[in-house]
Amino acid sequence: MKWITVIFACIALAVTGQAFGSMNGPLKDLTQFDQPFLLGDWYLLNPAPNETEENFLAIKLNFESDYTFAIDIQKKDYSVDHWEGMFTANSDTIILGLNSDDPQVYEYKSNHNLLFLNGVTFTKALPNALAGMWSSTSLSGQDSYADKLTEVLLILQPDFVFLFKASGSDGNETTHQGVYYMEGEHLVLLYEDGEQDTRYTLQQDQLTLDMEGGSMYAVLNRVR
Repeated sequence: MKWITVIFACIALAVTGQAFGSMNGPLKDLTQFDQPFLLGDWYLLNPAPNETEENFLAIKLNFESDYTFAIDIQKKDYSVDHWEGMFTANSDTIILGLNSDDPQVYEYKSNHNLLFLNGVTFTKALPNALAGMWSSTSLSGQDSYADKLTEVLLILQPDFVFLFKASGSDGNETTHQGVYYMEGEHLVLLYEDGEQDTRYTLQQDQLTLDMEGGSMYAVLNRVR
């Protein structure tokens, strides 16, 4: 894997442990980020570490909305090499290490849960136990629509696919299916007719959603 060899070389030249950040910090509205599917933690596992010359067990690649990235490579001796810095990306090209003497340019493709970086496939993973089926126990909000709701069901799959179903007191149901992405306390549901930027908190088996500045506030318990 030539890409991995280049990354090892970059890490050898980089100053490890130095933090780089944006003056503005992560975006408050993730829907304004140009390449939202890049955000998150991406993993590559070595399927046969004892049978290959590549000196790694796993690679973790993280992208944040303040255009910082971090790469951690766990080697066969279980030591970890680290590289972090600034990045930029358009729809098919990503540049790592903008603040370094030798920025690296890669071709990529991505969707909601797969990243193809110079022919190497990374898989996105959730940073917490958010995946599951969630059913509402309390609903409120400033929006008149929220007052009419009687139940909300939210299914978040570990492959970043979701199903959202809302039932009203008039017997009507609204269903949205799509994909989601997240960063920090932000959870964005992306579906055919739009997107919903939501703040969430997760405490064991209880999920709290605050949608668009209080338009709807929901407390949900894990069903499974």
